[in-house]
Amino acid sequence: MSPAARTAAGRHVRPRSTARRVVAGAAAAVVGVTVVGGAAGAAVVSRLGSNITSVDVDAQLGGDRPVDEAAGDTTYEPLQILVMGSDDRSGLRDSGSFGGDIGGGGSDTTLLVHVAGDRKSAVAVSIPRDSMVEVPGCARGNPDGEPRTAMFNSALAGGGPACAIQTVEDNTGIRIDHFAVVDFDGFQDMVDALGGVDVCLPEAVQDEKSHLDLPAGISRVSGDQALAYVRARYNFAGSDGSDVSRIGRQQQFLSSMVQEVTSAGILLRPDRLFRFLDAATSSLTTDPGLASIGDLTGLAQSMSSLRPDDVSFVTVPFEEYAPDPNRLQWAPAAADLWAAIRTDSPLPGSEPEPEPTPAATPEPLTVSPADVVVDVLNGTGLGGKAGEAAEDLALQGFGIGALGNAEAGAFDGVRVTYPTGAEAAAETVAAAFPGANVVEDPSLTGTLVVTLGTGAPAVVEVPNRLGDQPLPDRAEAEPTAAATIEARSGAEDICAAS
Repeated sequence: MSPAARTAAGRHVRPRSTARRVVAGAAAAVVGVTVVGGAAGAAVVSRLGSNITSVDVDAQLGGDRPVDEAAGDTTYEPLQILVMGSDDRSGLRDSGSFGGDIGGGGSDTTLLVHVAGDRKSAVAVSIPRDSMVEVPGCARGNPDGEPRTAMFNSALAGGGPACAIQTVEDNTGIRIDHFAVVDFDGFQDMVDALGGVDVCLPEAVQDEKSHLDLPAGISRVSGDQALAYVRARYNFAGSDGSDVSRIGRQQQFLSSMVQEVTSAGILLRPDRLFRFLDAATSSLTTDPGLASIGDLTGLAQSMSSLRPDDVSFVTVPFEEYAPDPNRLQWAPAAADLWAAIRTDSPLPGSEPEPEPTPAATPEPLTVSPADVVVDVLNGTGLGGKAGEAAEDLALQGFGIGALGNAEAGAFDGVRVTYPTGAEAAAETVAAAFPGANVVEDPSLTGTLVVTLGTGAPAVVEVPNRLGDQPLPDRAEAEPTAAATIEARSGAEDICAAS
């Protein structure tokens, strides 16, 4: 899809206060449980339904949008809900007490919530506000209507919910079905309605900016403390002050809140349950498709079997943004995450590992090391690795040709390249590098080439080696750290590191 084709400016709808959290998903589920279970009478349902503010952004979104790629045969359609926050703090109660003067008007927190078509799982993906992405022409600051590279949070600030939705759709290929905005006051009220939520800290925190003062271990925090906890950037163990460093803490808090909301202590207490539902619905600004208790009830009924451990919290895999180290960009692994959501598939790495198959007995090596000459190239990015490998090969009788460097990080492991007709010799060389990739290169004549890539293993003894001098102990080339998809379960211990 061409982002430039989508230039309709999304109307900047200001939520009643400032926005926060994916608790909208939990709130929706609990609303439905209440109505279906008869805990709320007609008057209560009417009261809760009138709390929700509805904003229709369909006209701003237009018709050039991603299509549904889910291929599974499921009872329901998969759902994508974009939950947005705003760092505009106008109207925030007691804003001076817990870090009130933060300023701005962009997306403070954004989560893409995916509910699987079989309604057996849900994923909440945190999108860092400092991500540099292509923001479409709907945002203010794009005077010519053309896309530009900018921080993700500028989409909501510059074009409202419709522009934020367009930005997500253009950068992920995922069609957003609904959106929700939850304001700061509502977030605090929800926490207070629960009687507080437990958090766990490895070290005590005394943060002057947020006025948060908590001891090490488990503490039960009130609404204003909870808001400071999820927003503070500094003075937490392991925090570098970045937006990314607090995302894990936010996901930890959400896990705890989901556990609290779904506990018997809330579901069996009509007074506390109503307070929570009243706070949750009062804080919501949504599209018309989620703006009634009936809509939320239908969603909740379809999700009635979901347990906390069926909900996963994930952060978009990211890496440093070279032009500005204070910003970041999505890593290649993000494409796998978006593909899984688009196709309603399990997250990469979430399925159990298959049982290992017994290793086949290797064919006997038919070429002696004495009959093989190899060049060794170092593409590990670490100095001296070609020399180490050449020394270890020579101890076993291999002939050594030239040593040199290859492009660092071009591939992982080891590649053994051989001339036409020398496959048997290549197998002897490959036996010295477990897992080596053996490739024919007709341009070579006589000499084989060993190229060490990222994470190349140390040389091992080949079965038909010459000589008996032990090989030196070598450290394997450490692979370059690559961003991966790591999920946190909604049922996970709140003291578990994120």
